[in-house]
Order: sequence, then C-alpha cells, then structure tokens
Amino acid sequence: MFELAPRLLAVLDHGDPVVVATAVAMSGSAPSGVGTSMAVLPGGGVVGTISGGCVEGSLFVTAGQVLDDGVPVLERFGFDADPDAEDPDAAGPDAVWAPALRCGGRVEVLVRRVDPGEPVVDALRRAASGEPTSLALSLEPDSLGAVVSAPDGCRGRVFVERADARPRCVVVGAVETAVAVTNAAAVLGYAVTVVDPRSVFLTDERFPAADERIVGWPTRVLAGLPIDGTTAVVVLSHDDRFDAGVVDLALRRGAGYVGAMGSRATHERRLAELVALGTPDLERLRSPIGLDIGAETPAETALAVMAEVVAVRRGAPGGALAGGAGPIHRHAVVAG
Repeated sequence: MFELAPRLLAVLDHGDPVVVATAVAMSGSAPSGVGTSMAVLPGGGVVGTISGGCVEGSLFVTAGQVLDDGVPVLERFGFDADPDAEDPDAAGPDAVWAPALRCGGRVEVLVRRVDPGEPVVDALRRAASGEPTSLALSLEPDSLGAVVSAPDGCRGRVFVERADARPRCVVVGAVETAVAVTNAAAVLGYAVTVVDPRSVFLTDERFPAADERIVGWPTRVLAGLPIDGTTAVVVLSHDDRFDAGVVDLALRRGAGYVGAMGSRATHERRLAELVALGTPDLERLRSPIGLDIGAETPAETALAVMAEVVAVRRGAPGGALAGGAGPIHRHAVVAG
C-alpha cells in the first residue's frame, strides 16, 4: 500500500474514501510479492496491481462491495486440493480459482476501505514524505483489517507492512546518460543527488527529477553526504581528476552499490589508481558499469545501470530468468 501513498493521499485529502487490496500472504509460485497493492478510487479508477491481471477483476468486484458497506474481506486465490484425491487438480469447496495461479501458487488479499482521518492516513503521509513507517493490520475474523499495535504485543494473525526511508542514489557527472539514470532512479523510488563541478551542465532544466543538484568538487561533496548500505553511487563523469577518488570514498564509506562508467581499458587504469590508494573491497566495484543488455543510447544505458543497482540491492545474480530454477519472487512473512 505504501508504494501507492501519493496517489491515495490525493484522494483522501479531498475527503473521499479509497478501497485498498493488499497481498498479505503467498505460497508456491505466486505472481507477485507480499505487500503489493491495488486500490480502487472513487468513480472506479484503479491504481496498482496484485498479480498483473489474473485476480484484479475479482478484486475490483469485491472492492465495490467493500466501498459500499465498509466491511473488510480476506480473499483467497489459488486452490486447496484434496491430498487424497486421485485428481491433483481437485479443489476444496471453498477454493477461489484464478487462472494464472493453477501452477500451485496461493495468495491471500485483504480488501479494506480507508476513510479520511483513519490512522492509516498518517502512515501513508509518512511514507509519501520518505520517512520510515510501519502498519500492523489484524487478519483475525473478529477484527479483520483493524489497525493493531506492534506484532510483539498481538495475538493471532497479523500482517505488518513497512516502508523504509527512500534509498539514495548519488550520480556523479552531469552527462547526458546521467539525465536518463536520474529519471530511471527517481521512478524506482530513489532520492537522487547529482554532483558535478560544472554549473552550466547541472541545471534544473536538465535534471528535473533530481532531489538535489550540487555543484562542487565531487570528492568533497561526497564526503559531506550521508552514505550507507542503501546508497548507490553511480560514477558517469569520465574525469580522471576525481573518478578514482570518488570510487575510493564510496567504497570506504560502505555504499551498497558502487559503479563506474568507462571502457575496459579505462577500468584497468582506474583499478591501478585504486590499488595505489589502498582502496578496500575492490571486488564490490561494478566496472564497466551496468548489466550487459547491448545498451547503446543513454536511455538503454540507464536501464542497464539501474537494473544492476536493483540486482545488487536485492542480492540477485542479474541474469536471465529463462533457464533458471526455483521461485522468481522473494516473499515476505506474515506475523502470527
């Protein structure tokens, strides 16, 4: 739900309710992650998604009912087969079928109305502003959808949704590729800071999606920025005067992702400088930067770079899903 916060608040702040459907439990080959949400707005508009299409139609109907009577509903999609049945597709009488879940996946979706003035609205406002926040909702029949205290003090099934502070992406070098990287990072929810010593290139008009535009010598600027394991540092400047110094500083300060643009020959020269500097954790440097998708344009390069940033952040290998094995989603856990 928190990923929809700005759009939900635009409705709630006008005094209208919304209906939010949130995936609260999953098992098997489910279509998306726990916590993904779709919302039905006044007039029937829909934002967000649960499965990419296979359960949204049913949820839209349920949302209309919940909007009218305000009574939350816990929908179950997939099927519960009788383990003793000869037919493996035999489903119990309470099963709800969704075509894309016949592979065996199951998903539970809490559908509840959110009215202006509820405690949920305060949590949405914190999430929209980038503050870390969490919300615990009861999944018990007698208190379904109610906001409850922290899970440690609750009994029964509780779904906890959390929004962390926005991760930071620091882009060094106001080149044309940096414009595309900044746009892509902003769409992915990063708070983007662009750094370059040349004010003529680092302008509001070129970088409207950046949260910060800092004109200054990059190593000095980075020394004053908050950098931690959630920070991505993307070096696109092609400037031998400070590229190695920026990489060295980012690695020493524990940035979660550090990548640098350049050819393999440029990488070897930069690596030699870093070795001379005694830079730690050089195996974490992503250079040449980005996944190999054959990128040629700035937009394609931005896609390759941010795909690698996400893969590193999620601990994924970054290869093709085709030919792999095992689940493709990392699901969260429901407290209980």
